Amino acid sequence: MDNKEKLSMIGHVIDTPRVIKNAYNNRNEYMHDVVDAFVNNDFKKVYFLGSGTSHHVSWVIKNIFVDLLGIEGVACEPTIFTHHEADKQPAFIDKKDICVVAFSQHGDSISTCEAAKKAKDLGFYTVGVTEALDSVLEEMVDSYCHLVCEEEEIGPETRGYTETIFQFYILAIEIAKQKGLISEEEYTKLDNDALELANNLSSVIDESIEWYKRNKEEFLKMTKSSIAGYGNNYPTAMEARLKFFETYSRPCTGYEMEEQMHGPMRAYNSENYIFLIASEGNAELKRLCELVPYYKDAFTEHVFVVTSENGVEITDRDLKFSYRTTDILSPALYIIPFQVLSALICEDVGIDTKVSPIKKRYVSSHYPSARHGNLNKK
Repeated sequence: MDNKEKLSMIGHVIDTPRVIKNAYNNRNEYMHDVVDAFVNNDFKKVYFLGSGTSHHVSWVIKNIFVDLLGIEGVACEPTIFTHHEADKQPAFIDKKDICVVAFSQHGDSISTCEAAKKAKDLGFYTVGVTEALDSVLEEMVDSYCHLVCEEEEIGPETRGYTETIFQFYILAIEIAKQKGLISEEEYTKLDNDALELANNLSSVIDESIEWYKRNKEEFLKMTKSSIAGYGNNYPTAMEARLKFFETYSRPCTGYEMEEQMHGPMRAYNSENYIFLIASEGNAELKRLCELVPYYKDAFTEHVFVVTSENGVEITDRDLKFSYRTTDILSPALYIIPFQVLSALICEDVGIDTKVSPIKKRYVSSHYPSARHGNLNKK
């Protein structure tokens, strides 16, 4: 029996730079099947599917692949694909030119596996992406990609989310190079951007921890919150919301930045905490700079901005990173402070994120396994 103590949630976050560097240095261990699939086929439409954290990571990766490969990309929940999307393809796209990339870190998510099965039955090309080897998902797809994030020892996933973004960025630039979509010089620049992120992620984590400590007393009074982003970091806001809500369990909502102005504000008052991701973006960043003082004047003093950008007014409540990456890679950076916030606030109020609060598992989102504790019916 393995009595090794589980790595804590903050321990997984702090460990992320190590697996990121591993993904950069050992890309030949995971790259060939997916690269060959995209180079040897002319996919016109690609679905990126996953549930929970895997949905948000597939959303980020969809944006990367659309940006670099010029494909039509769709990121949706697996059950939406299975029951409402899969059978409704345009007649001008051949089934063999549709690819479904299915993400499930443990490879046993029922919704994702059912979507992959549906795609294969329809004649679409399927790619399975897992950390766990010999999984249900791996057995049912045409091509397979092993995530090198290493098994996460607790339920709330952090390290795997960030590493998956990074790993598929590496895959995307390699595919783009081999298909002649970018020059050798462009490839070198994109690759160097990845290396710089890998080498600077520890400072991002350190600065996020310091931000939490600086605002700890205010954070501990938080009873309801919202997190908003835009562009490539809209899915970051949604993953941040999931991470905070599944761990701290206080009401938290996630929005595309402008959508927060359409209705939700009617429910806001001085007790709301508003987090804004000020990522790259001309009009959107300018709009954010208008919204921050408005929120503080009209609703609440508890407004927190996370950014690497210049031109954003910064207070002690805010987090301005000393390192800035490209917009396409920035979701791997901007998720970090929210992972840190979720982990450390739980530690400070006595919530053990290594232990699931769910006691009855006779209805599950995963196939039965000892890991999920759902082998027994009740």
